[in-house]
Amino acid sequence: MKGMSPTKSGVLFLVMVLCHIGASLLLTVLAELRGSFAVTVSLNIFLSQGLIIAPALLFAVFSGADARETLRFRPVKFTTLLLTVLYVICLEPLIITLNAFTMLFTDNEAMEITSTFTGENYSLLRMILIIAVIGPFCEEFVFRGVVYSGLRRSGRILTAIVLQGLMFGCMHMNLNQMMYATALGIAFGFLSEVTGSIWPGFLGHFMINGSSTVMAWFLSKNEEFTSMADGVTKEMLLASCMFYAVVAIIFTSVAGLLLKFIAENEPGGKMQLYRIFHQVQEREVRSDGRVIVCKSPRAVSVVSVVALLICAVVMMINLIP
Repeated sequence: MKGMSPTKSGVLFLVMVLCHIGASLLLTVLAELRGSFAVTVSLNIFLSQGLIIAPALLFAVFSGADARETLRFRPVKFTTLLLTVLYVICLEPLIITLNAFTMLFTDNEAMEITSTFTGENYSLLRMILIIAVIGPFCEEFVFRGVVYSGLRRSGRILTAIVLQGLMFGCMHMNLNQMMYATALGIAFGFLSEVTGSIWPGFLGHFMINGSSTVMAWFLSKNEEFTSMADGVTKEMLLASCMFYAVVAIIFTSVAGLLLKFIAENEPGGKMQLYRIFHQVQEREVRSDGRVIVCKSPRAVSVVSVVALLICAVVMMINLIP
């Protein structure tokens, strides 16, 4: 099959996972061999982003993929971007709930990354550029662009959206970020499908990463807050989780309604929204006039399952004290 396909997307994801693990092991070995060897957090992020965007570009080029379908750089209406802002705001309670839940078992990885930035005396503007601009662009391009374009060729659009979201979450390789990143990946996958573009997802990704970066940067300057954060107990996290879960149900429902408005605001968006929940089988008209149903490949391939299992093993290892 010319262009990206579900199997090729699965292979691409596996390559990215193996590259990420290989690079992490290499850096660990170098650090052990050379006590003075150290990798700054910005270099680490650039390396991790490079290890996902480089394979994605190679797969897109050598598979003969259609740039319009694969890259999904289609411009959208300004009103769509405004609706996207509201859409992402409504997803915040869900993110807080999932983050609080995972913190019952593990650390807040995003906060630790930001703390490392502040510890290395990075300016706020530089942090925003790295965490909220470069990172989100690379990840939207790869997961809602290249990977998703292959998965959706199965015709099972909802399965493709969920699968690319799960791949995106698992690529973070830790339970804390995996949970809410998967939810966001699915939410941005819906945006990509109904708008035919990665730009609304990029805007949402920028908002999430940017707001958390700014908040963490300012709070890290407040020693009183740092001491309060250290005193948060599991009982407090559980109570917070239960409260925000109720709020999340309400606001996530509103986000679903906003998605409908976004679809109606973009040309062809209503049809794409329909296709998400109703599998449309491709038909071919033969020369003799007969109409046959074309068999589509499965969205979930063996190789994608293997890659997800590898991620699960790595995350379980990381949970070991």
